[in-house]
Amino acid sequence: MNESVTVAGVTVEPGERRDVAPAASEWYTGDRTTLPMAVLNGVDDGPRVFVTAAVHGDELNGIAACRQLLDTVDASELRGILMVVPIVNVLGVQMGSRYLPDRRDLNRAFPGSHSGSMAARIARLVLEEVIAGSDAGIDLHTAANHRFNVPQIRLDTSDEDSLGLAVAFGAPFVLDARLREGSLRAVAADRDVPVLTFEGGGPHRFDTDAIDVARRGVLRVLARLDMIDEAPPPAHESPMVLHESRWLRADRGGMLEMHVEPGDHVSAGQPLWTTVSPMGAEHNVHEAEEEGYVIGSTTLPLVQPGQALLHVALPGDRHPAEDDPTDEEDPELDPYDEL
Repeated sequence: MNESVTVAGVTVEPGERRDVAPAASEWYTGDRTTLPMAVLNGVDDGPRVFVTAAVHGDELNGIAACRQLLDTVDASELRGILMVVPIVNVLGVQMGSRYLPDRRDLNRAFPGSHSGSMAARIARLVLEEVIAGSDAGIDLHTAANHRFNVPQIRLDTSDEDSLGLAVAFGAPFVLDARLREGSLRAVAADRDVPVLTFEGGGPHRFDTDAIDVARRGVLRVLARLDMIDEAPPPAHESPMVLHESRWLRADRGGMLEMHVEPGDHVSAGQPLWTTVSPMGAEHNVHEAEEEGYVIGSTTLPLVQPGQALLHVALPGDRHPAEDDPTDEEDPELDPYDEL
């Protein structure tokens, strides 16, 4: 038999689900901002796993995936403990913003503090009540504004146990991704809690395909950890593990004509896009320099020189590339949406 567990001062008995909402911070009006979460304590002993979503407030697919997950998993048939936090950045979601009201990125605020900024306080609460004591986690994201991501899992692929979970998840791509200081995944890694970061779809909308991949994937990870008996078939039978990726950028500004789509395999010399001046006098065709897989793209029809257009993962036994220094200075040029 499992034992009772206490989260945010609320005790959850074996076979029970309790929804708790500890205070995270305050709004300008002084109203309390809470962090709603569901705690499912299984009847039998097993791992403790968390699922988080909407760390960035405009990334909505994970919210829908969490709701579907909670409709599926029954605490009376669960082994171990499952914690589900559908909306981490509550204020960002309310505002329709990636960031908190003070423009801080919550995914750069970990480990946080009890007396710091709003982001720091929320991060600290998540660390103490959700991450601490867990055996693994899954963090659900989408692409940043004006971008789209093919469903993919990002993690440190050198960890064989985590890689096994990532492959079991069943997204089409598994990408080796370095840790970003201040991120949820990084602070969990510091505490030996492996986290799979799911990326799929774009912001400000529900993408049914990405939501389905996320839902299936979480259930498949729970089954892999022997927390549940049955799981749906994978969205993709043979996920491709890739170790390096880069954003390809526009050589010239203008109207964008894309020749490939997210998920496509591209070969060296293949035309990827054409930029055309508004008067039609100038055409600039960009060709692929090497083989790769399109795992993300811009959704903008008009582009400027140097703007990131395609995120391409490269095959081969490689390691994550170091960021271009300009990527650290300009968030719009960030090659990793999640990290």
